[in-house]
Amino acid sequence: MVDPAYDWSGFYIGGHVGYLWGKTRVVDDGVLTESGAPTDGVVGGVLAGYNWQKGLLVYGLEGDFGAADALGHGIATIATPNLYHLMWTSHVVGKLGYASGSWLFFVTGGLGVADLDFIEGTTTSRMLGIYTGVSVGAGIEHAFSRNLIGRLQYIYDDFGSKNYTGLDGGIYHISLTTQTLRAALSWKW
Repeated sequence: MVDPAYDWSGFYIGGHVGYLWGKTRVVDDGVLTESGAPTDGVVGGVLAGYNWQKGLLVYGLEGDFGAADALGHGIATIATPNLYHLMWTSHVVGKLGYASGSWLFFVTGGLGVADLDFIEGTTTSRMLGIYTGVSVGAGIEHAFSRNLIGRLQYIYDDFGSKNYTGLDGGIYHISLTTQTLRAALSWKW
């Protein structure tokens, strides 16, 4: 049983699992060739953070890392389509919440980082890249006991863009956005 005056302050560590819906945008030599190629898949990993509670408001900092298996491909034309493989995502965010006993309603915002491999369809050359951008999200947590906390969370990431030079000398401008719905369990001290 959780005390109605539950204190959300403290350090926590846990694991998360969810599904990621991504869109990869490709501009090839100034021409938009992929407006939002689906790059979807499962993501799961670890998270850790610290909360401070003052009255009904909860402030926190949190970091996470998730291995992903999000795959996508471009539109098949005469040539072989481009391929996309999102390998992992990570976040460092601030957290602001409203506590209602054993429930916490929160929003997050901060840095999002992702590892996306781009495989040019016509040459099958692989271009690796770490993307950095912004992350915003919202969720709800429930304290099942003094230490065990469950979570359901939505995250929107705009991981920014990178430029690559293809084997044929063409310039690719690749950008990535994702939406993630995930569940988490964590242990609070």
